[in-house]
Amino acid sequence: MNPLKKFLGLGVLIILTACSTQESMNIVLQQSQENAFLSNSNTIPYRIVEVTEYEFVANQTVVELPYASSRSGYTWLVSKVSSGSPAQLAVTYRITYDLEGNVLSRVKIPGMETLIKAIPATYQYGSKVVKGSYFYARAISRYGFDCVGCEAPGATTATMASMLKVSATAVRQSDGTWKDGITYDGYFLVAADKALPLCTVIEISNHHFSGSGIIEGKPFKALVADRGSAITTNRLDFFIGTESYLDTVIHNAKSAGTKITVVAFLKWKRNSLGQMTCVK
Repeated sequence: MNPLKKFLGLGVLIILTACSTQESMNIVLQQSQENAFLSNSNTIPYRIVEVTEYEFVANQTVVELPYASSRSGYTWLVSKVSSGSPAQLAVTYRITYDLEGNVLSRVKIPGMETLIKAIPATYQYGSKVVKGSYFYARAISRYGFDCVGCEAPGATTATMASMLKVSATAVRQSDGTWKDGITYDGYFLVAADKALPLCTVIEISNHHFSGSGIIEGKPFKALVADRGSAITTNRLDFFIGTESYLDTVIHNAKSAGTKITVVAFLKWKRNSLGQMTCVK
């Protein structure tokens, strides 16, 4: 072949190859942008996604609405009617992953933040007795097994409305055994309005009681086990063993503000000894 023709042919081939390579690179880059895949020297592909996350800014407030005639429950009992939501900040991040799903980088995108205002949780008076419903105690008194009308003359024990047996120093447990103290299966005992079924478990919080394992201000659980002619609506009577020693449980302030929340309902039935008890 003529050397000049050979040289010209080689030059044309180089030019065509270069154009083809450039065109190929352009296609690769274009496809990478369309599919959100990029490459580093065409050997380590990775992908980029944008994700919006929500960060809590402040807790929501709670609104308690007065009793409404449309409600079919008790005027002194409160329950949730709307959950609401806390204040949140919606933040968008650009996250880079390799093809194995490993995070290579995570960057907050400037100007992509949105504040979502809090919506109050709404509660309303006039609730039925359900888990989570609550009331504020109008008064909480204390009584013992030896209260007027609680025991037969000369008796050393008394029977509550729930058929639980108590004495000045002990309480009969669900298995029939007697245990020293004033608790039944770990629960303190109270008399309450008939609206609260016997064997209802309540939590007492924001209180000023202390003694017998109760720490002032620390929530504790009690069992509705008794009734009382004067214990109506949002009033409670707290069992302390004997009225001869009221300091078994000390009440350091008025009951106003003490919150009573319904947390569970135990079953009222007979144990293996035929005794009526409250059990899970």
